[in-house]
Amino acid sequence: MEHEKFPTITKRVVFYIIIAGFMLCGLVFTTSYISFNRQFRFQYDISIKDIAKAAREFLNPDDFEKYHENPVTDERYAEVRNSLQVLVDKFDLDLIYVSAVKAPEYSHIFYYYDPISRHSRWSPYPLGYEEDYIEPDYNQSTKRVFEEGASIVRHTIKAKTGSHITAQLPVYDSEGRIVAVIGVRKGIQEFVNARRAFVRFVIVTAVILGIFFIIFFAAYFNQRFIKPIILVTNETNRFSSVIGEPSSALLFIKNIDELGMLAHSVYKMESIVTSNIEALTRMTIETAEALASAIDAKDTYTHGHSTRVAEYSRSIARRAGKSEAECKKIFLSALLHDVGKIGIPNHIINKKGKLTKEEFQIIKSHPVIGTQILANITQTPNISDGAHYHHERYDGKGYPVGLVGLDIPDIGRIIAVADAYDAMTSHRSYREALSQEVVRAEIKKGIGKQFDPEYARIMLELIDEDTDYNMREHNLEEL
Repeated sequence: MEHEKFPTITKRVVFYIIIAGFMLCGLVFTTSYISFNRQFRFQYDISIKDIAKAAREFLNPDDFEKYHENPVTDERYAEVRNSLQVLVDKFDLDLIYVSAVKAPEYSHIFYYYDPISRHSRWSPYPLGYEEDYIEPDYNQSTKRVFEEGASIVRHTIKAKTGSHITAQLPVYDSEGRIVAVIGVRKGIQEFVNARRAFVRFVIVTAVILGIFFIIFFAAYFNQRFIKPIILVTNETNRFSSVIGEPSSALLFIKNIDELGMLAHSVYKMESIVTSNIEALTRMTIETAEALASAIDAKDTYTHGHSTRVAEYSRSIARRAGKSEAECKKIFLSALLHDVGKIGIPNHIINKKGKLTKEEFQIIKSHPVIGTQILANITQTPNISDGAHYHHERYDGKGYPVGLVGLDIPDIGRIIAVADAYDAMTSHRSYREALSQEVVRAEIKKGIGKQFDPEYARIMLELIDEDTDYNMREHNLEEL
């Protein structure tokens, strides 16, 4: 019985291991990515807030109302602005802005300070510059600063202005009123690049880990579970199809679990079944041999005929490449091929003279009688084929059906050659056993006419190998 190179259970287990491998890769990636981002937020958020707080300390919020009414710089303004510019340059910031934003939309901006990076392509806004700026994230965060006094950190990734982080803090005057918002923005492109490199590293690591996981656990499950299961399955399939000796490979499954117990139980069960079948087979064959002896005893001149035909038939079947199980069936069928003679009167079977036409018709009925006798044996299918078809001829001139060529079952075509051979090599009331040369010539002459060409040629091979002419009925003197 052929088995798939990759049985279903192997495919299924490998599939689930691959799914688990992908899940492991996903877990490793997600965990690492979240951890990396959390660490970034923690460090960058604290850093940008600290810079914003430091910048806020340079401001003079009580002067903002004056600047708002009359946007004219003075020495004190210039001093603060220069301090803010130093922070921009020192910490490589994009900008620091200090502005008042009007409620309720918080989209109209009045700038007090706007120092920017010296590498920026934009120019800083002068004191008193106003604009309407509508950007939902900015407007919402600014509203919270003015209305709640919240300190906000916003992360902007891959925007038109690049990737950056912005901290927004409220600016209080001496009376505790929020009079402005200070915003500090720093580019985080280096973080984006680092995260991209980190993601690549994590993906490669996760894939390698996943592949290792898949290979390791696939090999483990294959050795630990799949191989034993397949071995037990294949062995039970083999044993159920071709009864034989139990496979000792089952005893090499060393699993100390239910699989190991199952393998040893299957081996024990097969041993018991094999033993019982062998006992039943022996009993069947012995019964058949006893019946065949009783049949042969009806004919004074055919002692041992059924046993010899059975032996010859089995030899032909083996040469033809039949399995041992098929050879056993053919042997048993050949052993009982003449069972129909039980229904033929003894005086006709043992008549020394020529049979009359009516007597010959009675003799010709023994295949049908034999079939009827054996038809009730259901445990050995086709056993009646030998009895029914051993007098059929390859050219269609046989009886009782008159089948032609390959329409005649294998068993009938094999037994026909063996039966004819034994008839010619046995002593009869009207003649002695024929010489080996004559028998060979008769078999050869019957190829394609009386006999199946393949099985007749095998019979000729057996005759040629029997140089001492042992395949025949022996007289008591010869024994």
